[in-house]
Amino acid sequence: MTSPLQGEDRRFDSAPAHHSRRKQKMLGQNFLIDNNIAQKIVKASSIEADEDILEIGPGRGALTELLIEKGNLLAVEKDKWLAVVLKQKLGKRAQIIEDDILKFEIPKVDVIVANLPYSLSSPILFRLFNYEWKRAILMFQEEFANRLVAKPGSKVYGRLSIMANHYVKTKKLFRVSKTAFQPQPKIHSQVVHLVRRDPDYELADFATFERVVRSMFTHRRKKIRNCLKLDFPNLDLDDLDNMNERAEVLEPKEIANLSNLIYSRISKETL
Repeated sequence: MTSPLQGEDRRFDSAPAHHSRRKQKMLGQNFLIDNNIAQKIVKASSIEADEDILEIGPGRGALTELLIEKGNLLAVEKDKWLAVVLKQKLGKRAQIIEDDILKFEIPKVDVIVANLPYSLSSPILFRLFNYEWKRAILMFQEEFANRLVAKPGSKVYGRLSIMANHYVKTKKLFRVSKTAFQPQPKIHSQVVHLVRRDPDYELADFATFERVVRSMFTHRRKKIRNCLKLDFPNLDLDDLDNMNERAEVLEPKEIANLSNLIYSRISKETL
């Protein structure tokens, strides 16, 4: 089913010549046109009265009109023409801003809703972690979503899973067929629910944690000892736990503990 907004408002189709299919592809624009999916996403957001909502990349507004009815909506759209049309149609009921979410200073909000461009999923997601919000309902490329929510022992468990786990609890909600978009992408999508929370561990140094995670999963088929020796050649690591394991079997908490021990030894070396 096509979104009512797309079916009734031809202003989105009257863009100037420079707003071409080529430009849509460059911006990663795959517009959601299935109103049933839009309804499911908004329902999954569980928005309460007077909550502040951020929508990233509203596009043609399939989600926007529904979100306006739920709370105080701020929508950030990078595409100038789409932002103009959304302001014309919905500007009296929501705050529509033309800006790049990778540069925009995000205010405190309660919930974030977005159909993210596939090519920018990772940089947008990790930028969001720098700001204050409670939960997010985000749609990703299916392969990205699977890596995001993966648990230890999974073939797709890795750096993305662990670094996201530091900030949020993740859960896949439902799959979205590529036929729900215009233009159609080549792959299906997944809607993921994210809830902000503190990790179940403490870090001595976040930069060392990132370095350890990157080292362990860059050569994921190697034993952890061999991975870490490539990045920490001057450290004696043989007496540490899990050195003969492979990275994908360790819980984030175990990796954090390993990181803390490594940081302690680095600190002693620099004294």
